[in-house]
Amino acid sequence: MKNLITLFAFILLAANAQSQTLSQKEITGTWLVQSVENSSSNPKMAAAMANAVINLYADNSFEIKEKEPGGTAYSYTTTTHKNATWNYNASTQTITTTRSKITFKVSKNGEKVFFTDENSGLKFEVVKPI
Repeated sequence: MKNLITLFAFILLAANAQSQTLSQKEITGTWLVQSVENSSSNPKMAAAMANAVINLYADNSFEIKEKEPGGTAYSYTTTTHKNATWNYNASTQTITTTRSKITFKVSKNGEKVFFTDENSGLKFEVVKPI
């Protein structure tokens, strides 16, 4: 009986952990930064990334577009290098990029998705607007 309870608890924990991971298909697309946490670790980057757009295209090309200060609601400037690419490691839940050398740790808490920049420590709450 004790082994059965232990097995049941393990299955519940494994199912919960699995539901909090994202596949490459789920990661691919356009992400809008909703909020930035830990902004004191890099205030300049935090300000630049507020309302930024992160594009992770299906062809593995990658770009970040920052909202232009004083621009219209749809005025963005691309800030990543031309021909930048991305790769996703589902087992570690990390997105790595070329050229800009950004590494995002992907996490999910309930319905909220977060990209944490491992270099700066900034944590971006992101949503797919489309």
